[in-house]
Amino acid sequence: MRWHFWLGMGVGVTAGVLTRIGMRNSRRLTVTQHTVFIPELPEAFDGFRLLQLSDLHLPRRDTMGARLLALVAELAPDAVCLTGDYAFTALSLAEVDTFFSQLASFPHVFAIYGNADYRPDITNVARQAWTRYFPFLTNTALSLMRGDQALWIAGVDDPHHGQDNLAAAMAPVPIDAPVILLAHSPEIIQRRLDPRIRLILTGHTHGGQICLPNGIALYNNTTLPALFASGRHRVAQADLYVSRGIGSTRLPLRFGCLPEVSVFTLRRGTTAS
Repeated sequence: MRWHFWLGMGVGVTAGVLTRIGMRNSRRLTVTQHTVFIPELPEAFDGFRLLQLSDLHLPRRDTMGARLLALVAELAPDAVCLTGDYAFTALSLAEVDTFFSQLASFPHVFAIYGNADYRPDITNVARQAWTRYFPFLTNTALSLMRGDQALWIAGVDDPHHGQDNLAAAMAPVPIDAPVILLAHSPEIIQRRLDPRIRLILTGHTHGGQICLPNGIALYNNTTLPALFASGRHRVAQADLYVSRGIGSTRLPLRFGCLPEVSVFTLRRGTTAS
């Protein structure tokens, strides 16, 4: 029965090595840069830079919040967009509160809620407390002003559980204004998209979290095809971006799918020419 012993040892060592690699991968922040061309973009916002943070799932007594704050300061975006799922559990609400309180010192922060923000252990009181730091766009929109020109940011509540109301979110927006839409899940594209929407920033999928080589996701926790697990897609008149997110769910492991901070440079026009 010796071979049973050595087989068990081999499996145990392999599992231990893979676990360490997966945990290390889950801490390896990457930055992706994207250019988005919008024909109707107001001239004052040509070159405007949006930074997206999604699916933080901040654990208790963890340094990820501090690392993200340092990265935001280094990248110096014009606005920060948060696309949901902030606490790992209710035990890490203090970490989220500290992160939000410090992030609020940066100009122009916008946020939405994700499905994990509605878990039973994350109370309405906790969610409402976050709104004292910056706006949470719960089926509504706000404008950023540069002189007399406006850039509109709309946000919907969690599409994964059907709490989104896209019509309400778009109601404040002028009829001819291009819109940046924040939605936690890419499942928002299953709705009838307003033609004013030009860029949709989403997360929720964690990019699959555990992927085959070339980032092929085994599971994306949505009703969409697997190709929508991460990355950039063209949907009607809009660019959809599905972030791989920052944190992990269930197990703190990532394979073939590193955590991601995304920066989007908005340009007026249709092509790089």
